[in-house]
Amino acid sequence: MRFLFALAPVALLVACASPQQQCLTNVTQELRVNAYLIAQTQANLDRGYAIDREQRVSRGFDMCRSRDEDGHISTTMCRSTKVRNVDVPQAINLDVERGTLDQLLAKRAILERQATAATAQCRALYPQ
Repeated sequence: MRFLFALAPVALLVACASPQQQCLTNVTQELRVNAYLIAQTQANLDRGYAIDREQRVSRGFDMCRSRDEDGHISTTMCRSTKVRNVDVPQAINLDVERGTLDQLLAKRAILERQATAATAQCRALYPQ
């Protein structure tokens, strides 16, 4: 889920990009996803555990102010809901995580070759 939020600014920039930039963004997307997953997996191995983000909801009462028709301000108690994100450690199998990292690194080599060829094609199709 965090990955989707991380790509939101990229999506906005693509809307304003030149055809060559749009092409380059499209052909390198898988490589960027792979790089993100490698970084995340490596961080998990370095820490020895994964971090999952959860939302915690709390409900309570707050002081609320309101203005009536005559312009008088009154203070009353009102219900409130607060949501906060909390990082929660998650146990991982380090052997499985190392295997995942090895697979991601092998895939990165393939994706880099594909991206290099596709990038050259984009530059040929859409010269600036």
